[in-house]
Amino acid sequence: MLPLIDEGQGEPTLLLMHFFGNSHRDWAEVMPHLTSHYRCIAVDMPGFGDAGLNEALDSVAMADQVEETVRELRLERVVLAGHSFSGRTAMLLAARRPAWLESLVLVAPAPPGPQPVSDEERRFQLAFDFSREQAEAFIRGAVVQPLSEAGFEHAVHDAMRASREGWYRWPRTTYAEDHADTVGRLNCPVRVIVGDRDPSLPPDVQQRLVMPHLEQGELRVIEQCGHLLPLEIPERLAQEMRTFIG
Repeated sequence: MLPLIDEGQGEPTLLLMHFFGNSHRDWAEVMPHLTSHYRCIAVDMPGFGDAGLNEALDSVAMADQVEETVRELRLERVVLAGHSFSGRTAMLLAARRPAWLESLVLVAPAPPGPQPVSDEERRFQLAFDFSREQAEAFIRGAVVQPLSEAGFEHAVHDAMRASREGWYRWPRTTYAEDHADTVGRLNCPVRVIVGDRDPSLPPDVQQRLVMPHLEQGELRVIEQCGHLLPLEIPERLAQEMRTFIG
């Protein structure tokens, strides 16, 4: 799990995890709006970006690797941010009640329990061939707001270079994992941020499957946005995070 570190200023440290099929570059356009306030670390989840993968990992193993990264970097105060599939990872880590965790920011997170996935979306993921054509369709199908040219190119490139083990594990088994009892009801501060037109994990799914696990949870719905908020509205998302963290 390779981190991209921008030292920024002040504490706590923001540890940023990306959406399925992407890399640390998910947060590249958000971080410049955060580093005047916080130290930021964006990581590549196993099987994506520059992170190697010898075997496909489930959600618990991913959480273990993130926790190991925190130990290796000797982080003492952390706000953990998870986007989409890594939102479940963030909640699994929070359930362990680590001393270093201050709060969570969950951006369109996958729920702790099985994620509802349409037959069409699952078929697309299982048939994904890592071509540019399919990578572009994958990104365009997840957004409402136009992306920057660089953001779109990075997202397409990251989907094309994802490991097959990392990619196919999600639609085959990981999406259906049930960690609802493990996560239980978290008592740390949490802000959930979701686009009102999210095609995968919209506000009603968040309200039904995520918010009941968050004792101090706050749901923020952003209008005219899809699933890839760090790419669609990077400055607005950074503002939402700064307001929450304080």
